[in-house]
Amino acid sequence: MTRAGLPATAVVAVLALQAIGSYALSRDPYMPSPPPLSSIPPKMEGWSQTSSVSVTPEALDMLGPDDYLARLYQDSRSRTVAELFVAYYKTQLRAKNAHDPKVCLPGAGWNPTESRVEQITVPGANRSIPVNYYQISKNSDREVVLYWFQTFNAVYTFEQQLRAHRIWDAIVDNRTDMALVRITVPVTSDSRTATEKATRLAQAMYTEMLSYFPSGNAHS
Repeated sequence: MTRAGLPATAVVAVLALQAIGSYALSRDPYMPSPPPLSSIPPKMEGWSQTSSVSVTPEALDMLGPDDYLARLYQDSRSRTVAELFVAYYKTQLRAKNAHDPKVCLPGAGWNPTESRVEQITVPGANRSIPVNYYQISKNSDREVVLYWFQTFNAVYTFEQQLRAHRIWDAIVDNRTDMALVRITVPVTSDSRTATEKATRLAQAMYTEMLSYFPSGNAHS
């Protein structure tokens, strides 16, 4: 249906939304100044950092984060090693943004064997957050992957959700800061054990990331 076929009130509403969106997206976006990701603790919930992980310049150029963290943590109970990767963006209103890991995994030779959205409990709160759950395999190796997109007011599991809410957040709060958090744990005995370990680290990381997203809007 064309605008000519719409009721007058609907046309006014469409024009108003376009004007608001145009104004909001033309403003200078809020650019937060969070602490560096390197300040994330080397010890969390029974996990201890063992080393940093190198990220290729090509990968960083493709992602274009304002800050990133790539570390290996070891579980003090079982000596299992987990990989933690975080890409942080002060704003999503730019050409380069985080890519959904499920798109990159096959390109690295990993094949997903199981995928779903899991709800994990938030420590100290009577609620949960959604995370992507993947089991992947390459040759004889298997891993459990948990990842999510975290913003100042929500957690998303799909890139499409993130993009849709990005426009709303830009209009209402003038901020689109975001982080991709990914945790990978090898399956050494069974997938349930690996999932429990990954979940424990994910709970700690969600809480740590809250300090990077103070609540409130940032109108200019």
